[in-house]
Amino acid sequence: MTFRRDVLKGIGSGAAVIAMGGVGVASADDGEAKIRVAHASPDAPEVEVTLTNVDNEDISETVTVEFTDVTGYLEVPTGDYDVEIPAAGFSTTVTLDADDYTAAAIGELSPEDGDGEEFTVDVFEDKLGRLFGDDGRVRIYHASPDAGEVDVAVADDNDEPDIFLAEGLTFGNAGPNVEVGAGTYPVAVYPAGSSEPVFGPADVEVKDGEVLTAFAEGELEPEGDEPGFEPVLAYEEAAPFGNGNGGGGRGE
Repeated sequence: MTFRRDVLKGIGSGAAVIAMGGVGVASADDGEAKIRVAHASPDAPEVEVTLTNVDNEDISETVTVEFTDVTGYLEVPTGDYDVEIPAAGFSTTVTLDADDYTAAAIGELSPEDGDGEEFTVDVFEDKLGRLFGDDGRVRIYHASPDAGEVDVAVADDNDEPDIFLAEGLTFGNAGPNVEVGAGTYPVAVYPAGSSEPVFGPADVEVKDGEVLTAFAEGELEPEGDEPGFEPVLAYEEAAPFGNGNGGGGRGE
């Protein structure tokens, strides 16, 4: 099976997007970083996210996002940045080198009974390096507050896991970057170690020359107006359009 060969190669070497406010993705100089914003907090309203350079407050970018939005990449000088979301009462400081990043708003503003995942912004590196042949690159990011530890895999004809894209993935973490042939594959989510899917299989398209981050968002067991579980697929062209030296962060 071609997909099996390509997935194993990718693991050995290394998961509906709305483009908003993104700056063009021409190659960056050594002194520039690229960063996008993903809103993956199921109970947070539409929010403004502002990135302000610590040493030069004139260098500032603000984007407005609502749940499931993923912006295009913003191009900014490297350095330390304050990340602020006033509506959520959140602020932190991050260092951006000459790499490609995602800033993901995850968790819940009001965790149920104080026992859920608290709201935060997770900033991690993307891997937009060059792709060869007819391959795409896939990575899974776990942003579902109540999903627990999961495996994500291409399913076989019996809906059981065949090829794993991520194993033992926990909230706020990314799986490995996996390079696969372009095509459409049945992907399912399983409780870690199980062969019974809790979501899917659902068709996921891998695009030639593009990097796909699949954000697992929403609640597996929604209550009231809580949004249900869904994959949010964000595509970006690989280098030379990105910086090309992003390391993939904690999932690689």
